[in-house]
Amino acid sequence: MTDSRGPAPGFKRYPDYRIDIGSASGRWQARLGGQLLADSEHALLLDESRHARVVYFPRDDVAEDRLVATDSKTTCPFKGEASYFRRADDEGGEDIAWTYPETFDEVADIAGFVAFYANRVTVTDSSND
Repeated sequence: MTDSRGPAPGFKRYPDYRIDIGSASGRWQARLGGQLLADSEHALLLDESRHARVVYFPRDDVAEDRLVATDSKTTCPFKGEASYFRRADDEGGEDIAWTYPETFDEVADIAGFVAFYANRVTVTDSSND
């Protein structure tokens, strides 16, 4: 279950900071080395100040048997605390994905969704394949 943590403290300090979340139209896939990690027609697109756009996949559309949670944690003053995943078949490998199990109110739509590092995993709109 996902919960909201209340208002994001980052917006008080940086009121002009922007995070827009909308439907990522089409069918999105995440692959690493040819291995399908996620496949969804219900992904979200997060567009954030000073960052590249990121596709967030619903947990139900992620092959969680191919991912293993790591001990990594970070905190974003706009989104909340992130938890990370590595490939299940890459013992000791680097983090390739993250999730915000609990978010601040302003980004509640991505709570529990999974995103992948663009420089480690290929995320594509496969609608026209």
